[in-house]
Amino acid sequence: MSKDTVTAVSENGLRYQSKVGGSPFLGSGHTRSCFKCGKHRAPASLQSIRLLGRNEVVCKPNCKTLP
Repeated sequence: MSKDTVTAVSENGLRYQSKVGGSPFLGSGHTRSCFKCGKHRAPASLQSIRLLGRNEVVCKPNCKTLP
């Protein structure tokens, strides 16, 4: 079940607080996601494997050893 959220209109007429600017992906911006765990990593920490008839990138050496 979803959480009950309470919102209120502030003095300036806005209902929600503004989000923090910027990107959650730090660094040079060159990241790809692992096919198995979904975490974004630099291309140097990924390896290409043949999976389900396609070439996919996964964490190198495996997903559990990287932080």
